[in-house]
Amino acid sequence: MSTISELDPTQKPPQALRAAHKFYQRVSEDALAKDDNVLDLAKVQRNAGDPRLSLVTQLKRFNLARVFTSFENLPRNGECEAFDDIKVYEHRELSGLQFLPSLLPPCTQGILLSRLLHRDLSSPRHKTNVHFHHRIPYDRLSSIGSGGERSPADAPALSFFHFSPDASFSFPATDPENHKSLTLSLFLNRKLRWMTLGGQYDWTKKVYPEETQPDFPEDVANLVQSVFPRIRPEAAIVNFYSPGDTLSIHRDVSESCDVGLVSISLGCDGLFLIGLENPATGETKHSVVRLRSGDAVYMSGPSRFAWHSVPQILANTCPPWLSDWPASSSPQEQNHGSPKSDQYEAWRGWMANKRINVNIRQMND
Repeated sequence: MSTISELDPTQKPPQALRAAHKFYQRVSEDALAKDDNVLDLAKVQRNAGDPRLSLVTQLKRFNLARVFTSFENLPRNGECEAFDDIKVYEHRELSGLQFLPSLLPPCTQGILLSRLLHRDLSSPRHKTNVHFHHRIPYDRLSSIGSGGERSPADAPALSFFHFSPDASFSFPATDPENHKSLTLSLFLNRKLRWMTLGGQYDWTKKVYPEETQPDFPEDVANLVQSVFPRIRPEAAIVNFYSPGDTLSIHRDVSESCDVGLVSISLGCDGLFLIGLENPATGETKHSVVRLRSGDAVYMSGPSRFAWHSVPQILANTCPPWLSDWPASSSPQEQNHGSPKSDQYEAWRGWMANKRINVNIRQMND
């Protein structure tokens, strides 16, 4: 097996994977439903397995409930408790590739989403793709009291969703001759494609900067490490997708260690293409997986270096417990990080056609 230092992040993917990505980028929903080559984790759960997978272990509900309760830091109700032991499957042909269908229950999904988008997106420590050409008006996120007074500097920042979609302030371009300024609605609905947590990856040079990196959010790190104890979360890329968006074929080989990667899905279903090439024979084995909200993927061993992509986001597949976010119908989610449960009502349905992937990794040994 190759070591991470021997792999080139700029290398072109195998032709077989490029062809598969192109095919599944265009496949219709009807054809997809009849495609037995697609590994559907929901069917795996219903059928208690799949010939392509082996059952590795089971995570006990009792232990997971404690993990989720600690993360949420809120009383749990009966709906939040309604989940079973979580089965961990490994792909028989792609060694080290593991799947945890429905790992996160609905309440945990909603609160994770709120922490990422209300809290972390509001912090200038966490860069986004928009930073390349625009200035993000973080000064607008200072809390303002009813009398017009500003809250102390250490008070929690407001969320961008606190403002109306037709808010008048803009995201000015750093180079007005080549780029137009953005509105808040355009920023949140179309232009926001990714956000980095912790280690701030340099997409141009494909390296992590040598200077000290921002701390990774402690609560998210504890949640991930409680389920995947072999990883020390130090960096994450949060991808934002709408139907029609894709993620090109690539390998994550810029880190300085071979520790596995964790990917968590929120929102709409997505097709995940992953494959390994045998360097001796040139043979490529791959799998196409339909991932749903709450599913987790762990890429370890040889699959740590696998080629992977997202060829398609499936429209209108967001589960009901997230489709109204941030104007959630869940009291726990509504009250998280805000005194008023109706303050995000103008953004109701923002998640209905969104998919968010949280991709967590360790940077160094």
